[in-house]
Amino acid sequence: MWKGNSSRSGSYTSETSLTPTNVNVNGFGRLAVFQADGIVMAQPLYVSQLDMGAAGTHDVVVVATEHDSVYALDAANLGGTPLWERHYVDVTNGVTAMPDNFGGRTTLGGEVGITGTPYIDASTGALYFVTTLARNGVPEQWLRAIDIHTGNDFGPGSMQIQASVPGDGKGSANGQIAFDPSNQNQRVGLTEVDGAILVGWGSFSDWGVYHGWLMAFDPTTLTQIAVFNPTTQYQSVDAASGPSDYGGGGAFWQGGAAPAVDSDGYIYLNAADGSFNADQGGNNYGDTMLKLKLSGGAFQVADYFTPSNEACIDLHDLEIGSGGVALIPADVTSGRKLAVSYSKEGRLFVVSTDTMGKFNAGGDNQIAQEFMIGEFTCSDAVTSDVAEGPNWNRLYGNPSYWNGNLYAGASSLQLKQYQFQNGLLNPTPVATSPTAYGLRGANTVVSANGNQNGIVWAYEKSAAGGGILHAYDATMVSHELWNSNMNAGRDALGEGIGFAVPVVANGHVIVSYDQRVGIFGLLQ
Repeated sequence: MWKGNSSRSGSYTSETSLTPTNVNVNGFGRLAVFQADGIVMAQPLYVSQLDMGAAGTHDVVVVATEHDSVYALDAANLGGTPLWERHYVDVTNGVTAMPDNFGGRTTLGGEVGITGTPYIDASTGALYFVTTLARNGVPEQWLRAIDIHTGNDFGPGSMQIQASVPGDGKGSANGQIAFDPSNQNQRVGLTEVDGAILVGWGSFSDWGVYHGWLMAFDPTTLTQIAVFNPTTQYQSVDAASGPSDYGGGGAFWQGGAAPAVDSDGYIYLNAADGSFNADQGGNNYGDTMLKLKLSGGAFQVADYFTPSNEACIDLHDLEIGSGGVALIPADVTSGRKLAVSYSKEGRLFVVSTDTMGKFNAGGDNQIAQEFMIGEFTCSDAVTSDVAEGPNWNRLYGNPSYWNGNLYAGASSLQLKQYQFQNGLLNPTPVATSPTAYGLRGANTVVSANGNQNGIVWAYEKSAAGGGILHAYDATMVSHELWNSNMNAGRDALGEGIGFAVPVVANGHVIVSYDQRVGIFGLLQ
């Protein structure tokens, strides 16, 4: 699943081959490349020692593309023939990937197919993902399930996405708000909770009338169990005046992050820019960290936190919803259950999941901690409706955690390493990376052998548009061990993928760039 486990902390702590000593430009590099049929936005997935029957046992890399294709690749022969492949485009019968300018705009490279990172149920071997299609020009979205052993359908194989919820918010008709497959972007990673598959949707770059949507499906029959929309209520006063304001917005996209799920089955995810009136007893949760529970065929809001400057960040597109939530182990939090998240404003939030604090207009002193990672804060003096570019240190995806350290890579800034001290983060970083990142910052994961040999892997889409994979000593990120431009002839990536996440497994690091997937490892 996205970032390896449901805490979304990004820690791969069973890595015994890669160490800060052997990851260097002489001993580590690209081993193989697979060329797919479309852009690879979804994080690749890795399955170790998969018994594929007559095809033998393989370490498998699963790749999904914006051309609505899925491949199973042999990690030991990534550039070879796929072990199996599925293609959902059928031009002869009028089925294509949806054009990326349909109902809005994106940077998905011309077509929208599979964008959210799939989920693999380890107990059944079922792979779940969503395809976005145009059938004779009419947009459709489908939940798919296939068997990772064979690539054949798992159970019914497909279920068309259709949903509506009661409400009088934007896009409502006769007291109902219907899911619109033409402008709802299935960007967040899929996951599982209490035996249900969770799928979330946001917008295509805030164009058109949209809402956030979260749905739960039965993993065997693919029937819909529950639907949640965070902005269902008409709102006469709103901070912004876009097509989806006054009772809309609240996209779930999180820079691609999947919802976090704790051991009690609570779901944590962030709603992006949109209408907010929950502090007045309403049903709108724009720019809010939500704690949900799936119970009795419905999602219940168990708690929430909304930043005190919600109106400002909504107006200037500095949303909390650009990032997901990482759950921090209690051994470094003085026993408290803490969740960490951040925003496009460049601000980090540490929230107690037992008491999230809801909304306090006077400041965020009701939560465990907040501080700026970035150097610029939201203000009504901001002259642009959309505060972006090199003067804003936006954060996307979510922070990674390892061994008492938290790592965050903001746009136009270096990677920053923070440490937990006395149960909270010291807001002064203990180390920063040697170079700054491009306008999408960097998404990170950490590989380690328990609390030893930690390496931070950061994927950057540079200001020039190219992908760069970095490796840093996780105990002090000011020490860069390697990056893919050090030996560009051997290791350089092509066009970078915004919000891409590396995967580390069995001595391999797997990354996507343009229409390719590369596997990196020890050269000897």
